[in-house]
Amino acid sequence: MQRASTYVPACTLALALAAGAADDDAATPGAEAPFVEEITIVGSRVPDSTRRGAAHVVDQAVLEKFAYSDMQRIARLIPGVSVQIEDGYGLRPNISIRGVASERSGRITLLEDNVLIAPAPYSAPAAYYFPTAGRMHAFEVLKGPSAITQGPYTIGGALNMISTPIPAAWGGMATIMAGDDATRRLHATYGGTSLNGFGLLLETHQWFSDGFQRIDRSDRDAGLDVRDYTLKASYAPADGRHAALLKLQRADQSSNQSYLGLTDADFRADPFRRYGASALDEIDTEHEQAILRYRYSPAETIRLAITAYRNEHARDWFKTEGIDLDGSPTAEAFSRVSWFNVVNAVNRGTSVRGVPAERLRAILHGADTPAGSIQLRSNDRTYLSQGVQMTFDWEVDLAGACHRIEAGLRRHEDEEERLQRNSAYSQRDGALALDDLGRLGNAGNRIQEARATAFHIRDEIRLGRWTLAPGLRYERIDQRRTRFE
Repeated sequence: MQRASTYVPACTLALALAAGAADDDAATPGAEAPFVEEITIVGSRVPDSTRRGAAHVVDQAVLEKFAYSDMQRIARLIPGVSVQIEDGYGLRPNISIRGVASERSGRITLLEDNVLIAPAPYSAPAAYYFPTAGRMHAFEVLKGPSAITQGPYTIGGALNMISTPIPAAWGGMATIMAGDDATRRLHATYGGTSLNGFGLLLETHQWFSDGFQRIDRSDRDAGLDVRDYTLKASYAPADGRHAALLKLQRADQSSNQSYLGLTDADFRADPFRRYGASALDEIDTEHEQAILRYRYSPAETIRLAITAYRNEHARDWFKTEGIDLDGSPTAEAFSRVSWFNVVNAVNRGTSVRGVPAERLRAILHGADTPAGSIQLRSNDRTYLSQGVQMTFDWEVDLAGACHRIEAGLRRHEDEEERLQRNSAYSQRDGALALDDLGRLGNAGNRIQEARATAFHIRDEIRLGRWTLAPGLRYERIDQRRTRFE
């Protein structure tokens, strides 16, 4: 067993100025429950010409117009945001803000209802989970200094996904869609707010498809199965001083995705083909979220909000990793060559470890291989993310200027636990056959943990047409990795 610990203090200072028009779009107000302002970053949905920094909102009207369920298509609507396409459905998007690295959106702050939503945002931010975009009510993006109230990633910015709010009036809706590749999607909600201040929302989003790829010699599809359920309950008495909200959400996802590509010649002949070596590739995820939020407003100009949250996530991506051209007696004795190198050699007409390109092409097309020659890995990981955060807002006139002071404190902890297994297969008569299951943990057995305390303060000062918004953010991060041999 090996352990490693690190301590990372971080301090960010930001200053934003605005005069006249601002670099943002704002959504229109709607008949929603009292908690919508507690879960947004931008705050007011009403256009505000004095708002500082660069912010953008994709509101419900835009989402209903296009009916996108692919987060990558939604992100393309926002200036300064770029995406890298991967699976074709946006299940695990790669999003970049202001040019930061896009891999698995690991260098931007991801939030749902203003709560960190990555499975382990500090210890393993680039993880294979993203909320179901099709059930969201709106999206907010803050870039650069505008994101100082969020964190831990403030260089690029923050993406906040706003879930469906509890409506003011009782009612429901259902959206049913069907398309190519046996694709079906259902989004249904029902809820409302009673006269005594109690609110309720029930929501489900279900999405199924057989996928657009065809796997050689296999009756398995290359599609997806997504089932998402949300329950919200709130209480806000008529005096408006107190309000509480509970949110429970669960999402189960299964998709037959693969990283194994095609040779250039095979792609030109049929870009929707998948080699049989990837027939067993599949990722399964389970995500559960609980949020409890309380707001206290002793006066119109003072507001205190406290939020406790917990996210649990589990995923297992079973996928082919590479080939041992000579075969291996056990999974632990495997000498791997990546499929990328195999495909690249076929494209160039070169050999790999003495095996000519024609033989490599034949393997990709289903030829028999030696026992224990194809490696498949069970990338089994569990995540925990939990914490408590508090924000304090105060609007006051001082020295002839209007100040809106916001201070926030967050205590957060998260962890990633890996317990992975490599197994050895061979290709026989065009199908994969198990030769050695392999020892549990032979592909990784470790726990990575992080504890963080974050504090920020920002003062939005309005002087006529000018808005000055100095801010400070401080983060203390303690990390530890434990590796089991």
